[in-house]
Amino acid sequence: DEAAFVAEEVKRLASRVGAHGHAPLQLRDFAVMYRTNAQSRPLEEAFVRRNIAYRLVGGTRFYERREIAVMYRTNAQSRALEESCSRYGVPYHLVGATRFYDRREVKDVIAYLRLIHNPYDNLSLGRVLNVPPRGIGQRTADELTAFAQERRVPLYTALQLLCAEESPDSAAAPSRRSVHTLSGLLSLLHSLMQEAPSLDPPALLDQVIERTRYRDYTLEQPDGEERLENLQELRAVATEFAGGDPAKGLVSFLEQVALVSDADNADPSHDALTLITLHQAKGLEFPIVFITGLEEGVLPHRRSFDDPAQMEEERRLCYVGITRAKERLYLLRALRRSGGGQSGPNPPSRFLSDIPEGLVAGARKPAGAAQERLAGQPWTWSAARAAEAAPPDSSGPPAFEAGARVRHPTFGEGVVVSCEPAAGDQLVTVAFKGQAAIKKLLLSFARLERVG
Repeated sequence: DEAAFVAEEVKRLASRVGAHGHAPLQLRDFAVMYRTNAQSRPLEEAFVRRNIAYRLVGGTRFYERREIAVMYRTNAQSRALEESCSRYGVPYHLVGATRFYDRREVKDVIAYLRLIHNPYDNLSLGRVLNVPPRGIGQRTADELTAFAQERRVPLYTALQLLCAEESPDSAAAPSRRSVHTLSGLLSLLHSLMQEAPSLDPPALLDQVIERTRYRDYTLEQPDGEERLENLQELRAVATEFAGGDPAKGLVSFLEQVALVSDADNADPSHDALTLITLHQAKGLEFPIVFITGLEEGVLPHRRSFDDPAQMEEERRLCYVGITRAKERLYLLRALRRSGGGQSGPNPPSRFLSDIPEGLVAGARKPAGAAQERLAGQPWTWSAARAAEAAPPDSSGPPAFEAGARVRHPTFGEGVVVSCEPAAGDQLVTVAFKGQAAIKKLLLSFARLERVG
């Protein structure tokens, strides 16, 4: 069990350093900056937690949790990290985002699932009464509540009574038109309840999203794709409860959600680990940075595959994350990652191959299938190796003269406008054929080839 392994590993490390009088771990013992041995996303998270423990219990330099940041490409990736931190008692601070289970779309779908399990849940029914919009306004909602209170019954029973009586004998009852709309919601809930006993949690969640047209509703919003990713992440959680009795699986899933939802987020003024997206990390620096999800489709995001400009923005975003680390950087990927409830192998991010070969010590830096085969071997990236293979010397002559023709793997051919020193590197300004904007690229990352 992955969770038990992590707990035992942390205890073992603390015992080794504290109780048995072994020499304290030195900073040089933590030169590993990039590893690929996470066979799955849970192991990737375990690696993060375990190395945070290393930092906290060992070394001549003690790090506080607030000095460590875990960064990721999309908000949906925070879910597993939040759960992991809560489960193992690691205080964390989620920067610039709502906790996963507090996000609107997640709460809406969970409310439907709770209603299917327990239709007498007034809070859940009240939440989805008009979500997605179905023509039930606040006045109708208030009238339904008043009718339920008058009859001293739950909202669901009030719905049943209203839809069964052609002319409810009550001044509080909604109008006939409103009752007709409410009857549509009641029919939808009854249909889902009838199907639930034969559907495991992920399949039931799919039915809720499809039958309520929640997917279409989500994609109509400005940030719809990001919200849809959160729903896909919720489905990945539901998949963990598939394979047994559907009814018991749904109960266990809802209990797990309730347990994690009730966990407290740490006060940012306290010593807490920082969870933050790469977009929000601009301008911040931390002694230790973990960047998770260095895989094709995650970073770079799949939406950038057919757009060279977006792909370059993804590359820039990765660079921003890398440069947030002041002392130690961990670049992590999982060989398998669940997405939309499906689990499959993920190729390593193309940005990993941009790391200069000389900065990789230990195992040979592989590519493609070779990287998959050698993924169990650690890679280390040390200051000594960095010195041996430093980027182009900014004090030396320019690598390209103005007017030189070059080729970039994404932007194609272009003409160099200038090549200037830039913080131990060289900044190359290029006008590419067919590109409206002039591009400024760091020589060590640009992969420019001279043409002619």
